[in-house]
Amino acid sequence: MSEAAGSTMAPLTRHDMAFRRKLAIFSSNSRELSVIFAALVMFVALSFSTDTFFTELNLLSLLRQISVIGIIAVGSTFVFISGEIDLSVGALHGLLAMVCAKLAINMGIDMYAVALVGVLLGATLSGINGVITTKLRIPSFITTLGMLSIYSGATLVLSTGMPISGLQDPGFRSLVAGRAFGFIPAQVLWMVAAGIFGTYLLLFTRFGYNVFATGGNKAAAKAVGINTDRVKILAFVCSGALVGVSSFILLGWFRGVDPQTGNGLELSVIAAVIIGGTGLFGGQGSVLGTLVGALIIGMISNGTVLLGVDSYYEPVAHGAVILLAVIIDIWVRARR
Repeated sequence: MSEAAGSTMAPLTRHDMAFRRKLAIFSSNSRELSVIFAALVMFVALSFSTDTFFTELNLLSLLRQISVIGIIAVGSTFVFISGEIDLSVGALHGLLAMVCAKLAINMGIDMYAVALVGVLLGATLSGINGVITTKLRIPSFITTLGMLSIYSGATLVLSTGMPISGLQDPGFRSLVAGRAFGFIPAQVLWMVAAGIFGTYLLLFTRFGYNVFATGGNKAAAKAVGINTDRVKILAFVCSGALVGVSSFILLGWFRGVDPQTGNGLELSVIAAVIIGGTGLFGGQGSVLGTLVGALIIGMISNGTVLLGVDSYYEPVAHGAVILLAVIIDIWVRARR
């Protein structure tokens, strides 16, 4: 075989994979700027269109409203970048919140211990999704679609279709739903903390490198010794753990849980991730972009209310934005 042919067929080295990861991050950063610009345009437009949008009360309320979506979307970013998808995060959020409510309210278990149970249970259940997807070679779309139904049914069985309320732990409620410095909602700080943690994990650890490599080119990642199955499973675990965080925050916030909690939430989470510039087919994305995507979703909802638009148009707007983001993603990949 000629030298040229041999070099063409040679497997990628870790140096090549590192270069591809930097390229993916550069591409993600470019898309981040586009998403941030779009968010700024929407922000300015709403500020001039209504008298109440650009007020401290409304802006803090907006950030608090997107906090649960933002936290869950940070975890889903890892799953998407690894080349998979999770449709069950909304149903899992509802199930974990119901489990936490049963333990804390009905059984009187300390809320801090309950919160830990929620995180560990979320990581375990989501990790099972990863195992089924990677080891049984079932597409994650099918796996998590089935789990969505299982989690929703389990929530109804656990609650017997009735809401649970009456959490009486003022210290915990202050921690997850109080006001920092007298005016910043604690939920916002939890979302920021999740964003910082996710960014560090994705950009400054070997695990983050492996997530990009696995989603960018699974065969090449295997060729340089990356255990791609384990990477994907851990991505699901990270996602489930953050769903657990969102569930105990919700419980502390509303002092109870409804059996319908989380229904349809996965659509908003997926929208935030895709709008934020994470590649639909894996290999690129960022936590910052995802959080900006969640902010755009929140501004659409907030703006329709303030502008007096019929609420029936809100899901139409969400769907249109998702389709536009997917079209842009496919177009950019075709150009590359």
